[in-house]
Amino acid sequence: MSGAPEPPPAVGPDAAPDTVPRETRRMFFALWPDDATRKLVARATKDAVRRSGGRPIAKERLHVTVAFLGSLTPAGLTIASTVPPVVVGPFTLTLDTIGAFDSTLWFGARSVPTPLTELERRLWEALEARGFMREPRIYRPHLTLARRARRVDAEVEPVEWPVAELALVESLPAGRNVHYEVLQTWPL
Repeated sequence: MSGAPEPPPAVGPDAAPDTVPRETRRMFFALWPDDATRKLVARATKDAVRRSGGRPIAKERLHVTVAFLGSLTPAGLTIASTVPPVVVGPFTLTLDTIGAFDSTLWFGARSVPTPLTELERRLWEALEARGFMREPRIYRPHLTLARRARRVDAEVEPVEWPVAELALVESLPAGRNVHYEVLQTWPL
């Protein structure tokens, strides 16, 4: 018999969803940019974020939500993770406009590519078939740039984002902010 304690459960992208001991977990499906795209977004939107007076979102947390699932039990998480893959093929998302919802500054696309629209529609069809409830609002893909921000009129350099995968992401509290953990990815 060894006196060594059991190692803590694995946490991170390689952890099995049910190894983290929590009652419920806040989950969503998202497009998760690579580091190069994040840097381009941060550079292109720096002036708009500064002028908005808002609290900037750390570039490591930038993403486009495709389907917000809310708080899931371990069983709900298992069901959700069986939905992908949704094959629409890789596509380019051109981020080229700044906007605001209430006090949230965002970076989005004037023209949403058809594969993204298809991905969102087909993902929700599969989720609804498994008992998930879709939010009743129109899908407007965007990256949140700042909270408690003023609307600004700003010209931005367009960012071409090559999108090739869908991610299942967990939202974890981290002080006044949140931390996002990518649990699993699927090619498009």
